[in-house]
Amino acid sequence: MINIKELYNITPEHHPFCPYDFTDFHSFLAHKGKIPGTFLFFRHFNNSTGSNGMNEHPLYPIFLPIGGRPCVIVGGGAVALRKARDLIETGAVLTVVAENPSGGITALSEQGMFVLKTKRFEPDDIDGAFLVFAATDDEDVNAAIAEAARRKRILVNVVDTPALCDFYSGAVVRRGPLRIAISTGGLCPGLAGHIRCELEKLFPERYGDFIEAMGEIRTYIISCADLTAERKNTALSWLVRDETRALFFLSGKEAVWEELKKVISS
Repeated sequence: MINIKELYNITPEHHPFCPYDFTDFHSFLAHKGKIPGTFLFFRHFNNSTGSNGMNEHPLYPIFLPIGGRPCVIVGGGAVALRKARDLIETGAVLTVVAENPSGGITALSEQGMFVLKTKRFEPDDIDGAFLVFAATDDEDVNAAIAEAARRKRILVNVVDTPALCDFYSGAVVRRGPLRIAISTGGLCPGLAGHIRCELEKLFPERYGDFIEAMGEIRTYIISCADLTAERKNTALSWLVRDETRALFFLSGKEAVWEELKKVISS
């Protein structure tokens, strides 16, 4: 078993977020709770950085289910609004702290999408949070948010300041349940956005319908008690082939179901 504490040299001296004796990654995640999800790129826990202030080690990509978990955004502008919409989609229990919230932020709060605190940031605002996002237009305030989060052992993302981030939110392609996240490790976020645009051309909007249909058919195949394991494996392999995807986009889900009948009966 890999000892996470030894591998990443996690001690209170090296990173205040992790004073606990985790022996594996599962116990690390269990500490933060079991909780549909957001995609994060975590920095190496010992926080070693190069001369450019960036992490020298590759990031660890991870999908986090945060439905029902408390998250806090500090800031009330366009960036905060975008992050709020993303977090609402995941089912997070969201609080937004902003002295002068935008009309978009105010409108969402009035719809009951999150709790809005119209006030200056104070460290107590993030008590009990699972994730914190600092998205104000004041560098000093953002730095204070990051410091408060670390003292409370809460992971924090500071917009446009990679050196203060415990994790980065990647550029994300969204197609129904499909998520493709891109990160440049904070080195060039604009390039990540460009790559996202290129991927959006490769995966059209209907790809979400395709993924949902394939999930439905996969569940059916697995649940068929009268199919041998070999037949199930053959059908599951067929399900992810290029020709199956082409059939769906050309003729729809019903055509895929009809072809599946031939596959499992041949």
